[in-house]
Amino acid sequence: MSSESKPIAVGVIGFGMSAQVFHAPLISSTKGLHLAAFVNRSGPNLTLSSKYPAATVYQSHSQLLQDPAIDLVVITTPNTLHFDLAREAIEAGKHVIVEKPFTVTFEQGILLAKLAKQHSRILSVFQNRRWDADFLTIQKLVQSQQSTLGRIVSFESRFDRFRNFSKNGWRETGRVEEGSGVLYDLCSHLLDQALALFGEPEFITAHVSNQRQLANSQVDDQFLVHLDYKDGLRCTLGAGMLARIPTPRFRLTGLNGSYVKYGLDVQENQLKEGLTPKDSAYGVEKEEDWGELDTLLQVEGVQLHVKGKVDSERGMYSAYYENVYDAIQGRASLVVTAEQAAWVIRGIQLAIESSRTGQRVSWSQPVA
Repeated sequence: MSSESKPIAVGVIGFGMSAQVFHAPLISSTKGLHLAAFVNRSGPNLTLSSKYPAATVYQSHSQLLQDPAIDLVVITTPNTLHFDLAREAIEAGKHVIVEKPFTVTFEQGILLAKLAKQHSRILSVFQNRRWDADFLTIQKLVQSQQSTLGRIVSFESRFDRFRNFSKNGWRETGRVEEGSGVLYDLCSHLLDQALALFGEPEFITAHVSNQRQLANSQVDDQFLVHLDYKDGLRCTLGAGMLARIPTPRFRLTGLNGSYVKYGLDVQENQLKEGLTPKDSAYGVEKEEDWGELDTLLQVEGVQLHVKGKVDSERGMYSAYYENVYDAIQGRASLVVTAEQAAWVIRGIQLAIESSRTGQRVSWSQPVA
């Protein structure tokens, strides 16, 4: 076996929902990656032993980082630990993937990006929602806007749910300064998708609040963020915990028509049910869940009114890990870079500032 094709040994720090549902199954499904170790403070447990019997289980991250066989470290801990753990892993000579959100501050993200370059290590952030079926479909519509929707004037993206109580996890009971709250949790996905589609805006305006007013949850549980662009495009990103009636996941509007999509991507539920990217049904939406298009198509100078469903692309979270593997091997550039992820955090910090002051703020203004 050549050195180029040698499997990359992966160690995962943390064994919570993110590691169990997303990272471990996706790593195990990716050719060229070997799931070699976990860090679980309580040591081996029944789930680890039954699902990953060949994996070493460490009780501290320092033990994992001292293991010379580990090439790539995946960090799935609470957000406030991301910066220190990523820094230690890079300095230990490991390639690193950090669960979103990347860090708590823009400054931390940029420092890590620079450190990874200094050590010639790959550093990426798990922005898996770029491989949602509906987002991949939106990408195609944006890329083909001149012949489909016309110039895009409005993009709306929401993650809404109904839960009028707290689950008492750190995302709801922690502090905003530690990266808790729905803004850090969900806007990190929505903002990353918007920046991937349209680039950096000119201004950002935000309203962030705690609507439920629960005694055991003082952090934000609702946000509405507007991104305004020089060409007149407005992106509206939002999330809330009190949407009992489903809201559209996406709404894309152009000069000639609109596309509307309801429902969340199927991959998370499929992974929970035990499906993997190796299964033919994985990432495939049912026709009843496809988005609706109503537009005037431009075909060879002729306008055609078209109304109906648009086949959703196949979602594929494993493409993220395949890209990281190829980047480590020197065969491809990273799709999700540390710099991109740091700018997502910068956007979150600007949203907090806008909400605090009640003012629209410039995307280019410094963050605290």
